[in-house]
Amino acid sequence: MENSIYKLIEIQYRNYKPQYPDFKISYETVGYFSSIANAEQAMKNKIGRYRNPPFGFWIKEQVLDLLEGEAMKSKRSYLSDGSLWDVWNALELRDVDSWVRFNGRSEDEMRFNSGDIVEIVLEYEEVVVLGIALLTPPTIEEAKEDGFPLDYYYVSPYYVGYNDNGSYIHYHEAPIDLFPPRFPVSDELQKKLKDAYKNIPKEKYSEFIED
Repeated sequence: MENSIYKLIEIQYRNYKPQYPDFKISYETVGYFSSIANAEQAMKNKIGRYRNPPFGFWIKEQVLDLLEGEAMKSKRSYLSDGSLWDVWNALELRDVDSWVRFNGRSEDEMRFNSGDIVEIVLEYEEVVVLGIALLTPPTIEEAKEDGFPLDYYYVSPYYVGYNDNGSYIHYHEAPIDLFPPRFPVSDELQKKLKDAYKNIPKEKYSEFIED
């Protein structure tokens, strides 16, 4: 039987007054736990002591005796109040450079619709940027028709435009790393993102899936 540990990570604001279109974040490993329930209790205990809540939390389930890049079995994201936002599960443990088949998301598992404004957590860059969802992950029915679907949203960041090769600037982001906006979004930023969403030709969408 696999032995899992649960790593609780607090996502912290690096600026005293974060604001859009982007802001810095940092991470603190709160601890390692034997169960999700224990990790969630530790998270709630921390939240209860805050005057100002953090950005949010992750709980990463990692299997013992595997390398770091191969060991993550599941990941859960939580909002600043400790409520569960999304869950990602690996269908099987894999080598870091291989892909795992994705069986699609049900309607209830879709956190955003195409055209929604979102916060994009760029984990390794330690920054949150405002963006807009262009394409949602495949549904269960779409995944059955696709030989190799992936659990990604296609999102455009606030610095919308085209790359040097003529492709539209976008990210492939896992749903677990997208959050709802928590601060007011200015009319100017909303217009910029909504205009980008409306102006991207639908035929360009195939580029997002292929690159």
